[in-house]
Amino acid sequence: MLRTEPIRKRRLYERVAEQIEGSILAGDLAPGELLPAERDLCDSFGVSRTAIREALFALQQNGLIELENGKRARVVEPSAARLIDELGGSARYVLSRPESLRQLQEARMLFESFLARNAARNVTPEGLSRISGALARNREAIGDREAFVQTNIEFHLEIARVSGNMFLESLHEAVQTWLAEHRRTAIRDPGATERAYQRHEQIFAAIEAGDADAAEEAMRVHLEESTAAYWHVRDPS
Repeated sequence: MLRTEPIRKRRLYERVAEQIEGSILAGDLAPGELLPAERDLCDSFGVSRTAIREALFALQQNGLIELENGKRARVVEPSAARLIDELGGSARYVLSRPESLRQLQEARMLFESFLARNAARNVTPEGLSRISGALARNREAIGDREAFVQTNIEFHLEIARVSGNMFLESLHEAVQTWLAEHRRTAIRDPGATERAYQRHEQIFAAIEAGDADAAEEAMRVHLEESTAAYWHVRDPS
Protein backbone atom coordinates (compact mmCIF):
# COMPACT_ATOMS: atom_id res chain seq x y z
CA MET A 1 0.00 0.00 0.00
CA LEU A 2 1.34 3.39 -0.99
CA ARG A 3 1.80 5.74 1.96
CA THR A 4 1.66 9.39 1.19
CA GLU A 5 1.96 12.70 3.01
CA PRO A 6 0.83 16.11 1.84
CA ILE A 7 3.60 17.92 -0.03
CA ARG A 8 4.51 21.05 1.86
CA LYS A 9 5.07 24.09 -0.27
CA ARG A 10 8.40 25.54 0.76
CA ARG A 11 8.80 29.22 1.32
CA LEU A 12 11.25 31.25 -0.72
CA TYR A 13 13.56 31.99 2.20
CA GLU A 14 13.84 28.25 2.97
CA ARG A 15 15.02 27.57 -0.58
CA VAL A 16 17.55 30.39 -0.35
CA ALA A 17 18.82 29.17 3.02
CA GLU A 18 19.13 25.61 1.68
CA GLN A 19 21.28 26.75 -1.25
CA ILE A 20 23.58 28.85 0.92
CA GLU A 21 23.84 26.02 3.45
CA GLY A 22 24.73 23.65 0.61
CA SER A 23 27.58 25.93 -0.44
CA ILE A 24 28.87 26.06 3.14
CA LEU A 25 28.70 22.29 3.62
CA ALA A 26 30.39 21.71 0.25
CA GLY A 27 33.26 23.99 1.25
CA ASP A 28 32.54 26.61 -1.39
CA LEU A 29 32.10 29.10 1.46
CA ALA A 30 34.76 28.68 4.13
CA PRO A 31 34.60 29.74 7.82
CA GLY A 32 35.47 33.41 8.08
CA GLU A 33 34.37 34.18 4.54
CA LEU A 34 31.85 36.99 3.99
CA LEU A 35 28.64 36.40 2.09
CA PRO A 36 27.73 38.88 -0.66
CA ALA A 37 25.81 42.00 0.38
CA GLU A 38 22.03 41.66 0.72
CA ARG A 39 21.42 43.57 -2.53
CA ASP A 40 23.71 41.20 -4.43
CA LEU A 41 22.03 38.18 -2.87
CA CYS A 42 18.65 39.54 -3.94
CA ASP A 43 19.90 39.83 -7.53
CA SER A 44 21.53 36.38 -7.48
CA PHE A 45 18.48 34.56 -6.16
CA GLY A 46 15.85 36.78 -7.76
CA VAL A 47 13.97 37.27 -4.50
CA SER A 48 13.05 40.16 -2.21
CA ARG A 49 15.25 41.55 0.55
CA THR A 50 12.73 40.18 3.07
CA ALA A 51 13.32 36.63 1.82
CA ILE A 52 17.09 37.13 2.00
CA ARG A 53 16.94 38.45 5.55
CA GLU A 54 14.72 35.58 6.68
CA ALA A 55 17.13 33.10 5.07
CA LEU A 56 20.13 34.68 6.79
CA PHE A 57 18.35 34.66 10.14
CA ALA A 58 17.56 30.94 9.70
CA LEU A 59 21.21 30.22 8.90
CA GLN A 60 22.29 32.16 11.98
CA GLN A 61 19.88 30.13 14.13
CA ASN A 62 21.48 26.97 12.74
CA GLY A 63 24.93 28.23 13.75
CA LEU A 64 26.28 28.52 10.20
CA ILE A 65 26.71 32.29 9.94
CA GLU A 66 26.92 35.30 12.24
CA LEU A 67 25.12 38.58 11.68
CA GLU A 68 26.06 42.04 12.86
CA ASN A 69 24.17 45.26 12.14
CA GLY A 70 25.61 47.09 9.16
CA LYS A 71 27.97 44.26 8.22
CA ARG A 72 27.85 41.43 5.73
CA ALA A 73 27.06 37.97 7.03
CA ARG A 74 30.10 35.88 7.91
CA VAL A 75 30.40 32.10 7.72
CA VAL A 76 31.36 30.55 11.07
CA GLU A 77 32.77 27.18 12.09
CA PRO A 78 29.94 25.07 13.55
CA SER A 79 30.87 23.90 17.03
CA ALA A 80 29.63 21.38 19.55
CA ALA A 81 29.26 24.18 22.08
CA ARG A 82 26.94 26.10 19.77
CA LEU A 83 24.94 22.97 19.05
CA ILE A 84 24.47 22.14 22.72
CA ASP A 85 23.75 25.77 23.61
CA GLU A 86 20.69 25.59 21.35
CA LEU A 87 19.26 23.05 23.80
CA GLY A 88 19.60 25.39 26.78
CA GLY A 89 16.07 26.78 26.84
CA SER A 90 14.44 23.40 26.39
CA ALA A 91 16.73 21.86 29.02
CA ARG A 92 15.83 24.45 31.63
CA TYR A 93 12.12 23.84 31.01
CA VAL A 94 12.48 20.06 31.27
CA LEU A 95 14.64 20.31 34.41
CA SER A 96 12.01 22.36 36.21
CA ARG A 97 10.39 18.97 36.86
CA PRO A 98 11.91 17.03 39.78
CA GLU A 99 11.86 13.65 38.05
CA SER A 100 13.67 15.02 34.99
CA LEU A 101 16.24 16.66 37.25
CA ARG A 102 16.85 13.35 39.02
CA GLN A 103 17.44 11.70 35.66
CA LEU A 104 19.99 14.34 34.65
CA GLN A 105 21.76 13.94 37.99
CA GLU A 106 21.98 10.22 37.35
CA ALA A 107 23.22 10.76 33.79
CA ARG A 108 25.82 13.22 35.08
CA MET A 109 27.11 10.65 37.56
CA LEU A 110 27.62 8.07 34.79
CA PHE A 111 29.12 10.63 32.41
CA GLU A 112 31.58 12.20 34.84
CA SER A 113 32.60 8.83 36.25
CA PHE A 114 33.65 7.91 32.73
CA LEU A 115 35.56 11.19 32.38
CA ALA A 116 37.43 10.50 35.62
CA ARG A 117 38.34 7.00 34.41
CA ASN A 118 39.52 8.43 31.11
CA ALA A 119 41.60 11.07 32.87
CA ALA A 120 43.36 8.45 35.00
CA ARG A 121 44.29 6.56 31.86
CA ASN A 122 45.24 9.42 29.58
CA VAL A 123 46.20 12.52 31.55
CA THR A 124 49.44 14.23 30.49
CA PRO A 125 51.79 16.04 32.88
CA GLU A 126 50.34 19.32 31.64
CA GLY A 127 46.79 18.13 32.20
CA LEU A 128 47.65 16.86 35.66
CA SER A 129 49.16 20.25 36.49
CA ARG A 130 45.95 22.01 35.43
CA ILE A 131 43.81 19.68 37.55
CA SER A 132 46.16 20.18 40.50
CA GLY A 133 45.94 23.95 40.13
CA ALA A 134 42.15 23.80 40.04
CA LEU A 135 42.16 21.64 43.16
CA ALA A 136 44.37 24.15 44.98
CA ARG A 137 42.04 27.02 44.09
CA ASN A 138 39.10 24.92 45.24
CA ARG A 139 40.78 24.43 48.64
CA GLU A 140 41.46 28.16 48.96
CA ALA A 141 37.76 28.88 48.28
CA ILE A 142 36.49 26.89 51.26
CA GLY A 143 34.42 29.31 53.34
CA ASP A 144 33.25 31.32 50.32
CA ARG A 145 30.27 29.48 48.85
CA GLU A 146 30.16 31.18 45.46
CA ALA A 147 33.92 30.95 44.97
CA PHE A 148 33.79 27.29 45.98
CA VAL A 149 31.06 26.61 43.41
CA GLN A 150 33.09 28.27 40.65
CA THR A 151 36.33 26.47 41.52
CA ASN A 152 34.36 23.23 41.87
CA ILE A 153 33.17 23.65 38.28
CA GLU A 154 36.71 24.46 37.18
CA PHE A 155 38.08 21.29 38.80
CA HIS A 156 35.53 19.09 37.04
CA LEU A 157 36.08 20.89 33.74
CA GLU A 158 39.84 20.27 33.81
CA ILE A 159 39.12 16.57 34.21
CA ALA A 160 36.80 16.69 31.19
CA ARG A 161 39.43 18.52 29.11
CA VAL A 162 41.78 15.55 29.38
CA SER A 163 39.59 13.81 26.79
CA GLY A 164 40.55 16.31 24.09
CA ASN A 165 37.11 15.65 22.59
CA MET A 166 35.20 18.84 21.83
CA PHE A 167 31.83 17.10 22.08
CA LEU A 168 32.59 15.66 25.51
CA GLU A 169 33.93 19.01 26.73
CA SER A 170 30.95 20.93 25.38
CA LEU A 171 28.46 18.42 26.76
CA HIS A 172 30.19 18.66 30.13
CA GLU A 173 29.98 22.47 30.09
CA ALA A 174 26.31 22.29 29.14
CA VAL A 175 25.52 19.92 32.02
CA GLN A 176 27.39 22.21 34.43
CA THR A 177 25.32 25.16 33.21
CA TRP A 178 22.05 23.26 33.49
CA LEU A 179 22.96 22.12 37.01
CA ALA A 180 24.31 25.45 38.26
CA GLU A 181 21.47 25.81 40.76
CA HIS A 182 22.01 22.21 41.87
CA ARG A 183 25.54 23.11 43.01
CA ARG A 184 24.48 26.28 44.82
CA THR A 185 21.73 24.39 46.61
CA ALA A 186 23.79 21.31 47.53
CA ILE A 187 26.58 23.40 49.04
CA ARG A 188 24.13 24.72 51.66
CA ASP A 189 23.89 21.27 53.25
CA PRO A 190 25.93 21.22 56.50
CA GLY A 191 29.45 19.90 55.82
CA ALA A 192 28.88 19.72 52.05
CA THR A 193 31.85 21.94 51.18
CA GLU A 194 34.30 19.90 53.22
CA ARG A 195 32.93 16.58 51.89
CA ALA A 196 33.15 17.81 48.31
CA TYR A 197 36.73 18.97 48.69
CA GLN A 198 37.78 15.68 50.32
CA ARG A 199 36.27 13.78 47.38
CA HIS A 200 38.11 16.08 44.97
CA GLU A 201 41.37 15.16 46.71
CA GLN A 202 40.56 11.47 46.34
CA ILE A 203 39.67 11.88 42.67
CA PHE A 204 42.88 13.76 41.98
CA ALA A 205 45.00 11.20 43.85
CA ALA A 206 43.51 8.37 41.79
CA ILE A 207 44.06 10.24 38.52
CA GLU A 208 47.64 11.08 39.53
CA ALA A 209 48.25 7.40 40.34
CA GLY A 210 46.75 6.28 37.04
CA ASP A 211 44.17 4.17 38.90
CA ALA A 212 41.13 4.28 36.62
CA ASP A 213 38.92 2.12 38.86
CA ALA A 214 39.61 4.28 41.92
CA ALA A 215 39.06 7.52 39.96
CA GLU A 216 35.73 6.28 38.63
CA GLU A 217 34.59 5.11 42.07
CA ALA A 218 35.66 8.34 43.81
CA MET A 219 33.77 10.42 41.26
CA ARG A 220 30.68 8.23 41.57
CA VAL A 221 30.62 8.53 45.36
CA HIS A 222 31.27 12.28 45.14
CA LEU A 223 28.32 12.88 42.84
CA GLU A 224 26.04 10.58 44.82
CA GLU A 225 26.81 12.65 47.92
CA SER A 226 26.27 15.90 46.01
CA THR A 227 22.89 14.70 44.75
CA ALA A 228 21.86 13.58 48.24
CA ALA A 229 22.89 16.96 49.66
CA TYR A 230 20.82 18.77 47.03
CA TRP A 231 17.64 16.84 47.83
CA HIS A 232 18.25 17.11 51.57
CA VAL A 233 18.28 20.91 51.24
CA ARG A 234 15.28 20.90 48.90
CA ASP A 235 13.24 18.55 51.11
CA PRO A 236 14.73 18.04 54.61
CA SER A 237 12.00 15.51 55.45
